[in-house]
Amino acid sequence: MAARLERSHGWVMRQALAAWVDQEEERHRMTLEALAEVDADRVIDHRAIQAWADRLGSRKPLPPPTR
Repeated sequence: MAARLERSHGWVMRQALAAWVDQEEERHRMTLEALAEVDADRVIDHRAIQAWADRLGSRKPLPPPTR
């Protein structure tokens, strides 16, 4: 990859590491956001989601569940 991009191996590694760190930071932020939603009881019951998913593609699909 370094040769194809005409960059050093170190540059490629720094870019890959920076992208990975950014991705992990975003995943952490989203996890904290989701946990706050759970703490605030802003969730949809699993059974409601499962029933909705089971009917996707059927002749009479259910509307998406809401809180």
